[in-house]
Amino acid sequence: MNKGTTDIEGVDNSANNIEVLEQMEDDELNPADNKRTSKNKIKEPKPKKEKKVREPKEKKAKEPRLPKEKKVKEPKILKEKKAKEPRLPKEKKVKELKILKEKKVKEPKVPREKNVRNSNKNTDKVAGLEEIKKISRLRGIQSKLIGAFLLPVCLFIIVGIIIYSKSEQGLKDNAESLTYTSVDMLKEYFELGFESIELTSTRISVNSAISSHFGGMYDSNYEIEAKGAVVNEAVADKYIQSIIAFSKNQKNSISNTGVVKKKDLYNAFVNSETGKYVEANMENNMCWISSHPEIDELMNYSQDDYALALVKKINDSNNKPVGYMIIDVKKSFIQDILDNAKVGDKSIKGFITSDGNEVISGKESFTFSDKSFFKKIKEKEKGGYTYVKYKGESYLFLYDKVATGDGYVCAMVPKNVIIEKANDIKIYTIVTIIACCIIAVIVGSLLAMGIAKAINKINAVMKQTAEGDLTGTITMKRKDEFHLLSGNIGNMIKSIKHLIIKMTKVSEQVQQSAGQVSDNSEVLYNATKDITESIGYIEAGLIQQSEDTENCLHQMSDLADKISVVYENTNEIERIASQTQDTVDDGMVIVSELGNRVQDTTKITKDIINDINELERESKAINTIIAAINEIADETNLLSLNASIEAARAGEAGRGFAVVSDEIRKLAEQSSEAGRQIGEIVSRIQERMGKTIETARKADDIVSYQAEALGTTVNVFQDIKGHVTTLAHDLDTISINVKGIEMAKNDTLEAISSISATSNETEAASTELSRNADKQLKAVEVLYGAVKQLNTNSTELDESVSIFKVGEYLESELNQEEPKKEESALEKINSEEVKPEEVNSDDVNSEEVSLEEADSDAVALEEANLEEIDSEEVNMEEAGFEEADSEEVNSED
Repeated sequence: MNKGTTDIEGVDNSANNIEVLEQMEDDELNPADNKRTSKNKIKEPKPKKEKKVREPKEKKAKEPRLPKEKKVKEPKILKEKKAKEPRLPKEKKVKELKILKEKKVKEPKVPREKNVRNSNKNTDKVAGLEEIKKISRLRGIQSKLIGAFLLPVCLFIIVGIIIYSKSEQGLKDNAESLTYTSVDMLKEYFELGFESIELTSTRISVNSAISSHFGGMYDSNYEIEAKGAVVNEAVADKYIQSIIAFSKNQKNSISNTGVVKKKDLYNAFVNSETGKYVEANMENNMCWISSHPEIDELMNYSQDDYALALVKKINDSNNKPVGYMIIDVKKSFIQDILDNAKVGDKSIKGFITSDGNEVISGKESFTFSDKSFFKKIKEKEKGGYTYVKYKGESYLFLYDKVATGDGYVCAMVPKNVIIEKANDIKIYTIVTIIACCIIAVIVGSLLAMGIAKAINKINAVMKQTAEGDLTGTITMKRKDEFHLLSGNIGNMIKSIKHLIIKMTKVSEQVQQSAGQVSDNSEVLYNATKDITESIGYIEAGLIQQSEDTENCLHQMSDLADKISVVYENTNEIERIASQTQDTVDDGMVIVSELGNRVQDTTKITKDIINDINELERESKAINTIIAAINEIADETNLLSLNASIEAARAGEAGRGFAVVSDEIRKLAEQSSEAGRQIGEIVSRIQERMGKTIETARKADDIVSYQAEALGTTVNVFQDIKGHVTTLAHDLDTISINVKGIEMAKNDTLEAISSISATSNETEAASTELSRNADKQLKAVEVLYGAVKQLNTNSTELDESVSIFKVGEYLESELNQEEPKKEESALEKINSEEVKPEEVNSDDVNSEEVSLEEADSDAVALEEANLEEIDSEEVNMEEAGFEEADSEEVNSED
């Protein structure tokens, strides 16, 4: 890349930096949000140019633009290439800087800006602090750090909730299982006791003394032995409250308290509702009941002493039932079992018989049998548990059926007792979470205060710098990243000072170059505009000529098509005439044959008429025969009448003859009727024969007329044959003439096609020339606009640089820091002397792109037009602005 391109691009980068500083001053935004470089604006020219490239010459002209686009997008590559170019000696740079500093010292702006800076220093700091206070606390670093520390605390809360839920469910399931196991063991214990009572009843019932005594043997020894057996069993079994045995054979009953005399317990029990229930539900000669009020009344028993009773049948020695034995189960026994059962704190336990008798432990006033949830379990065969509501509290209701004893074991445990341990875990978790939140807030606040203090210092200096005061410094005692950040910001401010000092010199050089480029571009613009207008007139004439030639070609083509149609129709007519002549010959032959057929038809018609006349005569003979038949029938009828008369006279002897005469009469009538019908048929035949004769005569007349018409037709066919022969001869002559016209038509079409092709080529060349001229004019307009924008930007650059306060910046500091940095585009502008008259065509081409990048409006205009610039535009740019005169315009033509 030549040095002209480097100079202009350096100006563009400086202008961009000024725009960044102005944006920071007006909007107080982050500098990172204001990197408005042209690299984000010029993105698509390259692909669009490649799509419209048609000729090799155009491709070569557009290749120099590729590296310029890359440099706009990637400043690092630009710096590397610039570093390779030869540098001027450092002494020259130092001299230029001295001159620049001397000029700046003489200007009155510097001391005035310095005084303003000193007077407003405290005001800027206060304004910076006020802006920091405007930041919402929710958006501050302190809130964010506290939020960052609270995030794991929130996760810990979630984990705590999950652990509590899982532990609660686990403890709940475990407690439910253990409680149900206790109820199930309680049920098994009851069944074991009840089975023991059943065994006791069996032992008593099979005792020989019992069976003998109650079987009806009145022996005092049996009674004593029976009493002893009952008493021994009652004393030996702790579950038994009392035992009583009675039968229908003995008035005296036996109990564990002795012999009961003169009480008819058997009939009282059997006739009671309890006895009927026992008899209906007896299994294995046993039945469990909840009470026996009839026996209690006779024996003075209290129902509060026993919970349920077992009824056992007593058989005699012959194994026949003779009585019953009732064993009462101690209520205290069941009560003790329920009281000692470890189901749960504050639990309610109970044993309920099938008919509703209950033994309750834990709450005396509570009953299970009247509860809806207890009524539901009667339908179930197996035990289980579920949660129910009782007086607004939730209880775990457990139940199991006692098969032996026909009852249920039920228990109710408060739900809060089951989940008591889970609640302890919940309390520990909440306390831990609150402690973590307090620690997170304290730690986050301490860290945020330290970070906010460092950021406030940096922000105050950055705001001072954004307002144009580059004298601010940052002093920080921290030993972390903020210390590095403050040092880098100080270096950045020093670099900006370098930039401002050098931009002043660049601004003057840009203004001089912009003036010269503006003059040359105006001359080039006027010349290009005149060329474009001339080409437009030529193009209009060529377009009109091309349209006229095209119309002529279309009309001649239509005429040629019509001639071809006429030629084809003439040949077709000639072929039809030949076919017509052949058809006429065939027709004459057919007409001659038809005449012969007509003569034959005439002869046949006459023969038919003669035959019909003969047939008519024969039919008349038939009428004579019919008349004779009618006369014979009349005579026969008369004879039958006479015969009938004679038969009537003969009386009984003439009855057979009367029958014969009657039959003869009938035959005569039938013959007369048949003759009449034949006469009618013959009359109709004669009538039709008359019509047929008339028709035959008409046919004869028609055939005669046809014979005359055939003669006339033969004469007409002869005339047609003569005319067709003449027509065929004339068509041959027409066909020869049309063939000559066809040949002339082809030659005319070729000539007009050649003229049309030439006109189209001329029009296309003119259009292409006009398009190229328009592109050249647009490119010159873009260049002219960019030059004007460059003048404006250079003025704005000078005004923008004047607002910065750089303070006392020694030349020695600049010389010490300059070797450490890579040579930038602005330094190269200061180190190289570029004269406007030394700018060649490549400089102009590069300068055009860089100037357009100096402002966003110029860049947008370049994106709309640069992609259409072709080889002629590039050739004109290569000629240079110094050669943009009338001779250049002629060379372009």
